[in-house]
Amino acid sequence: MNARGFSLIEFVVVIVIVGLSAGLALDRLLPIIGRAERVAFMQVQSQLRDALLLEAAERITRGESNTLIELSGINPMSLLLSPPANYLGSEEWLDSASMPAASWFFDEHNARLVYKVGEYTRFDPLNGLDDRVELQVRFVFRDRDGDGVFGPSHDHFDGLRLESVHSFAWPD
Repeated sequence: MNARGFSLIEFVVVIVIVGLSAGLALDRLLPIIGRAERVAFMQVQSQLRDALLLEAAERITRGESNTLIELSGINPMSLLLSPPANYLGSEEWLDSASMPAASWFFDEHNARLVYKVGEYTRFDPLNGLDDRVELQVRFVFRDRDGDGVFGPSHDHFDGLRLESVHSFAWPD
């Protein structure tokens, strides 16, 4: 019986085939990871919008319409029963370099909710920062008396908006 092992050429061929297979699998997997991150971002954004509207509705039903304007500039994550697992918290001074990708953070200094985009997405910042989305709560009302100040008895409350500070595109 003549036992024979792999030759060096056979070993190299196997390594090349495994490497190509892994590369093809990774090429297919990375866009899926990017899409999943985009969907997760949109889901949290939708939950935050719902929480803002619910808080406004609760204040109106309690007769506290004059406090609605206080909701602009708040950390909307504070309205959720439990923030997402990738929410890092709130700080006055944001060190964006140390912030991990695909995570949320509230920048108290600018009153902005920041989402740092992950590495494997097709994110286009358009006119904003390269690696993040910055959201801000904005109080919207129709100033019927023209004084520029919300008065619940005479002005019309149009809602609270969670708006992006900068334009961005996040294609599927």
